[in-house]
Amino acid sequence: MEITEVKIYPFDTGSLGGRVRAVADIVIDDVLLIKGIKIVESKHGGLFISFPKKSTSSNKFVDIVKPLNNEFNEKVRRAVIDKYKEVMNIPVGGN
Repeated sequence: MEITEVKIYPFDTGSLGGRVRAVADIVIDDVLLIKGIKIVESKHGGLFISFPKKSTSSNKFVDIVKPLNNEFNEKVRRAVIDKYKEVMNIPVGGN
């Protein structure tokens, strides 16, 4: 599986005390679109992604999309974070 497109939508919630920096959409093999991947800044300044979730009636969040192996998860993470850094003019070598 290849990630054939990544779109980044900057959405910095830092001024509100949040840690979401952007939202991303990815296309896999030109046939599957995943919308709403959040790019989040950790408390230590690193970046990670959070796949789409939904709220249940008991106010718990459950995954809508979940990679089933670490290799694919890392491929998506790297593609999204690298594209975010490109769009935001952040050197790719850091975080």
